[in-house]
Amino acid sequence: MKRLATILITLFCVLGIQAQYDRQQILKVYNWDEYIGVGVVEKFEKWYKEVTGNTIKVEYVTYDYPEDCFNQMLEGEIDADVFCPPEYLVERMMKNKFLNPIDTSFIEKGIPNWMNGTSPFIDGLLQLIAETQGITAKYYTVGYLWGNTGVLINTKHVKPEDVYSWGFLLDSKYRGRVIMKDSFSDLYNILINYAFFKEIEAGITNRNLLATYLTNRNIAIVEDLLERARPQMKSFDVDDDKRLMADGSNWMSVTWNGDAKWAIDEAKNDVNLQYVVPKEGSDCWMDCWVIPACSKNIEAASYWINFVCRPDIALLCMDETGYSSAIATPDILKTITNDSIKETIDLSYFFGPEATAVHVDSVMYPDKSTIDRCSFLRDSGDRQEVIREIWEKIKNQSVTNYWHVGIAACLVLAIVITCIVILRRLRNKK
Repeated sequence: MKRLATILITLFCVLGIQAQYDRQQILKVYNWDEYIGVGVVEKFEKWYKEVTGNTIKVEYVTYDYPEDCFNQMLEGEIDADVFCPPEYLVERMMKNKFLNPIDTSFIEKGIPNWMNGTSPFIDGLLQLIAETQGITAKYYTVGYLWGNTGVLINTKHVKPEDVYSWGFLLDSKYRGRVIMKDSFSDLYNILINYAFFKEIEAGITNRNLLATYLTNRNIAIVEDLLERARPQMKSFDVDDDKRLMADGSNWMSVTWNGDAKWAIDEAKNDVNLQYVVPKEGSDCWMDCWVIPACSKNIEAASYWINFVCRPDIALLCMDETGYSSAIATPDILKTITNDSIKETIDLSYFFGPEATAVHVDSVMYPDKSTIDRCSFLRDSGDRQEVIREIWEKIKNQSVTNYWHVGIAACLVLAIVITCIVILRRLRNKK
């Protein structure tokens, strides 16, 4: 009996060791949908084999709502090795002590640390978040892609001057015409900037303070504006809004600049789209790579994060997604420069003093003047559930589409008139 027990224990130990070995050959990457360059996963697997001699298989999983993904990690339902959340969620992970440090020991093997190529602008924003938790951001997270929120318009139906203020969201002439990004954190910043624009201009408050401190009063103000804006909202979307705009069948979309860039590039020949950031300002956000506490393969996760920071890989991701990379090396600046674009953009905040007048796409890389009108997303903390409930309530409100009612009324009236005419003719014949 003892002999059998010894054999069984040995067998279980061998199976456990084998399972652990097998798991080290798998890298579970969790990222937004349609948010990676073509062939990047395959290139990483090949590169990893070349530099380590080990085989790795990437299990690439996508999501629409990173908050739900994070909650699943906390509950132990998934064991992601690498995660790509927005910065406010990175802040929440820091608060929950749910991050592993990035292992940079690969430099001992002669592998460059491409993470050092990120823009000081991006590093500074992440460090601002990390300082509140008493840690150094660079040890735990690296910027990936970033952008801002604005409105993409079909100029056949809407002129740029019509949306120079976020007040258009309250204008009934756009009833049922606005596709809304299903991201309340972005919309909150937009509306709070709109509500306090006079105070911002007067220097009484600033956008980042409004974004950071979600007071009961400010939440109530935003909720009231949402109630008034709801009739103008046609639908709520995360990914498909860019396609809905590219086919020319919609008037406008409150969206992220990268999706706007994709839609502009993919639009039909007779569709003219334009991206505008209204005068009151918007938000500036970034998505970051982190290694969550549930990771089972920290070494490979660190290799992945470093690899996607390699300039050529960063360019692949930019080309596919339409978003700007956090990498700010000279070769990135050279590649994005397009002398056929007449206007110049001040990108000194991102690339340094040599980039004060760059010929570059202003949708993909916002000018410094636009960035100066943006606040930065922060974790809403214990207010998260409150604002989420408000957003769900607003989205689920039924809105009467008066266009449809009007058309239906006209049809009914036409039928009634037709019936009256027919009856009169029948009566005259008699």
